[in-house]
Amino acid sequence: MMKFTLKSSWLAQRPYLIAALITLVLVLWMASGPSVAEQKSEIKAQIPSHDEQQIIAQVKVERRFGQHIHKTIDLYGRTEPDRITTLKAEVRGKIIQVLAKRGSTVSKGEIIAKIALNDLPAQLIRSQALLKQREVEYEGALKLNKQGYQGKVHLAQSYAALESVKAEIQRLELDIAHTVITAPFTGILNTRYVEVGDYVASGDDIAMIADLDPLIVRAHATEQQISQLSVGQVAKVSLLNGKQAQGELRYIASVGNDATNTFKIEVAIDNKNANLFAGLSSELTIDLVKMSAIKISPALLALDEQGNIGVKSVKDSIVHFTPIQIIKSENDGVWLMGLGEQADIIVLGQGFVRAGDKVEAIFDTPDVGADKSTDTQAASVALTTQN
Repeated sequence: MMKFTLKSSWLAQRPYLIAALITLVLVLWMASGPSVAEQKSEIKAQIPSHDEQQIIAQVKVERRFGQHIHKTIDLYGRTEPDRITTLKAEVRGKIIQVLAKRGSTVSKGEIIAKIALNDLPAQLIRSQALLKQREVEYEGALKLNKQGYQGKVHLAQSYAALESVKAEIQRLELDIAHTVITAPFTGILNTRYVEVGDYVASGDDIAMIADLDPLIVRAHATEQQISQLSVGQVAKVSLLNGKQAQGELRYIASVGNDATNTFKIEVAIDNKNANLFAGLSSELTIDLVKMSAIKISPALLALDEQGNIGVKSVKDSIVHFTPIQIIKSENDGVWLMGLGEQADIIVLGQGFVRAGDKVEAIFDTPDVGADKSTDTQAASVALTTQN
């Protein structure tokens, strides 16, 4: 016991030995474990990387192929007659006969109505008798002038009287001819303003005739559109009553309207059977150059951060945003230019990904003509992810 006490007293007097001993034990313990670098590597290996933590979204993709279609211009107009005229009375008198019915087809020269002759035949007979007298007088004055018994003044007066009677006869003959109202061209007697017994003065309306063959669709093109149009182009016409027709662009105005900055155009439609009417609202579709385009549903269109309209597609598992140009719209979709000959378009899930994102593309059977909704369908379908 005394011996242990002596050793403890000896160590208490020498504390540096205890410190050195503890240090030696710690060094030996640390040397027996793994190095710091190895520990860091082990810790790093146990923590998953950022790439491994990234969630890869799955999107539904359809491969669409380009087709060659015509770029078109759509205009709105109205059908109008090729020609329209209002017949007027050229002499005064009573309507004694009406031969053409309202709404009927009349041929060129066909009688519409007749005006009473009144005393025109009697005036003509009197003038014809007076003509013979003036002819005799002129012949006598001409002989006397040659013999030197009458001067040039008397001869001129006889000649003037003779020509005056001839002019009167021509006027009476025209008045008699004008009592018969005839159609100036073949068309539809759209309106008749007189009935038997009506009295008309010179200039009063008799009837209105419209030529509906060809039927004309008049529309107005903008400054950007007019440079792409030329006479002879084919135009498809859709009438408001559901009928379809095809015509030819026959006229383009060279001077624009100051108020609207538009140019009048005319499309002529064959209407021999008079099946189409004037005054109908219509839509013109004029084919321009042929180009390659891809048809998709409008629901697949998207906007980028700058507000550009485009389509999201997948290439090499990366989302790409492609700005596009709409060249034609139809009831079941729009035709786009800018996607090339083929594109893998995201049809489901495009609202959850952005350009540059890595995705897993799940291909569906291509269906060019089908309408595919994106964001509306994405609300009902859960996107799957993988670690």
